[in-house]
Amino acid sequence: MPGGMIFSFDKISDLYFDFDGRKIFFYPVPLTASRVWNGVEICDKDFPVERIFIRKKRRSVKTGSDEDLALRIKNEKEFLSRIYTRVSQRMWDGDFILPVKTYKNIKWNFGYKREINGYLAGQHKGIDISAHTGTPVLASASGIVVVARKFTLEGNLVVIDHGTGVFSIYAHLSKFHVKEGDFVRKGQIIGRVGSTGRSTGPHLHFGIKVAGLDVDPQIFMNINKVLLSYYNGNSNETRKKEGMREEGKSL
Repeated sequence: MPGGMIFSFDKISDLYFDFDGRKIFFYPVPLTASRVWNGVEICDKDFPVERIFIRKKRRSVKTGSDEDLALRIKNEKEFLSRIYTRVSQRMWDGDFILPVKTYKNIKWNFGYKREINGYLAGQHKGIDISAHTGTPVLASASGIVVVARKFTLEGNLVVIDHGTGVFSIYAHLSKFHVKEGDFVRKGQIIGRVGSTGRSTGPHLHFGIKVAGLDVDPQIFMNINKVLLSYYNGNSNETRKKEGMREEGKSL
């Protein structure tokens, strides 16, 4: 379905990692995918609509015009897009962890259509974890910090490159505990929960990108289960085919 992943033992992309001695190739499915995409049938998914009201802040003279703001946001998006095209060696292993241990609640709202102040504003590309300001935010998996700076919409943002085209995203932080270029291990504190950028209250926006496309974070938080299910299913199919060949020989 949109925001999912395609896995294969046959090459379907340049993205792969070793699993049980074999190469697993994978390809993210964009949120905009529908019907048949790249030869694969896509399940219909009617994502719910999430309505949000944000009180407009008074803008000072120094902040600039709406045109200046739009240009700044455009430049920031282009900068991040270039970051997400990188493909480095795999640094992650096993399931990604939830980046906040002590939280109030979690909205598993990946893919939800966002309506902000009555206007459709695309789809939500992660999950929202509500927690008190200052709550530690942990690296969901090991990797290199490629972004640790302030953005207009995302606020204080950390992006970690985990290798094989996989990136994790941590937005609206109140404080950084890492800098760009740092290598971090799974579970290491990288920042603190906040409400910077476009935010209605203290929370962490957590997302995963693969080859520049947004995927449901739950995929990587349950990656071992996903891979074992696929691997076992593929192995069973292979054994069936081998059995049929053996049966054919005996006939």
